[in-house]
Amino acid sequence: MTYGAFLGLFLLPPIAVLLAAHLRRPATVPRRELAGGIALLAVVAVAYTTPWDNYLVASGAWTYPEERTWGIRLGWVPLEEYCFFVLQTVMTGLWVGLLLRRPGPAGSNPAGSGAGLRWTGAGALLAVALGGGVALAGPESLQYLGLILAWAAPPLALQAGFGAEILARRWRVVLPGFGVPTLYLAAADTIAIRDGIWHITEATSTEIFLPGGLPVEEFVFFLVTNMLVTWGLTLLLVSEGRGRARAMLAGMRGGSPEARGA
Repeated sequence: MTYGAFLGLFLLPPIAVLLAAHLRRPATVPRRELAGGIALLAVVAVAYTTPWDNYLVASGAWTYPEERTWGIRLGWVPLEEYCFFVLQTVMTGLWVGLLLRRPGPAGSNPAGSGAGLRWTGAGALLAVALGGGVALAGPESLQYLGLILAWAAPPLALQAGFGAEILARRWRVVLPGFGVPTLYLAAADTIAIRDGIWHITEATSTEIFLPGGLPVEEFVFFLVTNMLVTWGLTLLLVSEGRGRARAMLAGMRGGSPEARGA
C-alpha cells in the first residue's frame, strides 16, 4: 500500500461519512462558522507542523520509502504528509462539530472565572514542554518523544491558558472529540507501519510498543494533535470562547466591547 492509498482508505471515507452526517441533521453549530474554524486550524496545522516534520525526516527519526510516495517532496517531507495534516484536521474537526451543542450566553462566563484552572493547566503543559526539552538533551532513544512534547505542549498551554475551564465544562465534547480520532488513527498507523509505508527509526525511539506493535511515540503524537484540533475548535466556536476573545481584543485596544458600542 502506498501513502496515497493510505490517505484514500483511512482518511477520506470517515470524512465523507462525517460530511453526510452533518448534512442529514440540523446544524448545532452554523456550518459557515464550523467550516471557517476547521480551515483556520488546517492552515495553522500546516504552518506549525511543517518545520518540525521536516526536521524529523531530515534527522532520520522518521523515514518514508520513496516507492511508497508520489515522489514529490516539499523540503524533506513527501507531499502526502502535508495532505495528512489537512485531512486529519478536517476529520477531527467534523467529528467535534457533530459533538458540539450551542452553549449558554457568553456573559455567563466572566473573564476572571476559572483563572486558577487556566494558570494550572497552562503551567502543567509548559512543564511538559520543558520535559520534552530535557528529553532532547538526554539519550538518543528519547529524541522522538522529546520532539513531540516540546513541539505540541506550548500551543496546548496557550489554549489552556485561554480557556481551560471552558474546555473542562464541555468534557463530554472534548474527551470523545480527541479520544475517538486518536484511537482510530493509532489503529490506522499500526497498519501503516506494519505495511512499511513509513518507519520509526529504532535508535531515536524508546521502543516501547502498545498492543499491536504501535510505538508509544506515535500514540502520543495522535493524542496531542487531536487535542490541539479539539481544544482549538471548541474555543473558537462556543460563545464563551468568542466572548473572551472579544473582551481580550477590546482590552488591548483600550476599551470594553460595551464602551465601544456606546
